[in-house]
Amino acid sequence: MGIINDFFGAMLNMIFEGVVAISPTASLGITIVLFTLVTRLLLTPLQLSSQRTSRGMSKIQPEMQRIQNKYKNKKDQESQLQQSAEMKSLYKKYKINPLAGCLPLLIQMPLIFALFNVLREPAIYITKLQEQYTKIANDIIVNVSDAPQLLEGFKKAITTSTRHDYNLSKIDDLWKFLSHLNSGQWKEFLSKMSVEAQAILAPTLKTKEQFEMFLGVNLVDTPALLIKGGVWLAILVPIIAGASTYIFSKITMASSAAMQQPAVNADGTVKASSTESMMKTMNIMMPVMTAIFSYTMPIGLAVYWIAGNIIMMGQQWFVNKIVMKQEAKLDEQHRKEREEEAKEKKMVKKKVIKKVPVQKKTTVENENVNIQNENNK
Repeated sequence: MGIINDFFGAMLNMIFEGVVAISPTASLGITIVLFTLVTRLLLTPLQLSSQRTSRGMSKIQPEMQRIQNKYKNKKDQESQLQQSAEMKSLYKKYKINPLAGCLPLLIQMPLIFALFNVLREPAIYITKLQEQYTKIANDIIVNVSDAPQLLEGFKKAITTSTRHDYNLSKIDDLWKFLSHLNSGQWKEFLSKMSVEAQAILAPTLKTKEQFEMFLGVNLVDTPALLIKGGVWLAILVPIIAGASTYIFSKITMASSAAMQQPAVNADGTVKASSTESMMKTMNIMMPVMTAIFSYTMPIGLAVYWIAGNIIMMGQQWFVNKIVMKQEAKLDEQHRKEREEEAKEKKMVKKKVIKKVPVQKKTTVENENVNIQNENNK
């Protein structure tokens, strides 16, 4: 995970450097949106592979069912090998790799966790943000002698959330600890300092906030904290995060259902699908969970989720277009193959029909010759 974290961290830092060069204001928020776009583009081949396999497996269900029914009561080794060979031939015909459906999901999981880790602590990976926090930590050590005692009240909450024990007398631990303070904690901490210390810290804190402010809120803050402070509009963050997750889930489910072949009972009625039922449950649970997480976690992560959902909606449309074109091309190829096969069968049939009368005629002539020979005798 460390290598993957470093890879995405380096990417995040590179994007931030480019954004800051254009405009320092709201640079962290813009970076997160662009970072989300880039990472989703990198994952497009995996999504394309997964989507192609999913749609392909749904399309060949009737043929798979016929093969399975053909060997349903045949448990001998030869029949099992024949069934396996026919299934492989079917996959080859439709250019499907059954493992390609699960493999992209397995690959994406560590990548998603790495993205989450990077965005939880952006100051660790973004050089300019780290420089600001290091300067703040250095100024605090020099000008606020009792800083560890003043910060002790916040230590338990931050240690619990980051699972790291900080030594606040060391500058390296101190700047990392400070990067997790929200606006309310900074306000409380600054109120306990002398006016002189506040004045020394003011320019660096202003630059830090300029980086972290996005659409009027600090990305380090949580909606829960802002609502507690009277900023009721912050409730829109978890609502939008949950709603965008729900819409994306519905689009994905509709796309899968379009190619799904319904199972049918013996009497012709459609069987109830356990997979469909599970998907409907997930479509309700995931938006609710996303909204809850977005309410309690830093807004920067919520921005990532919202941006990711919006980008993936467009990505889903794009991937569907590509997969449908590939399917149409494959269907056309199969149609031509069927036509060629039908032509060959017709030619063989014509040859057989032409041969039959000739054989009959020869037989009759032979019989006439035999009768004449008998008469001559």
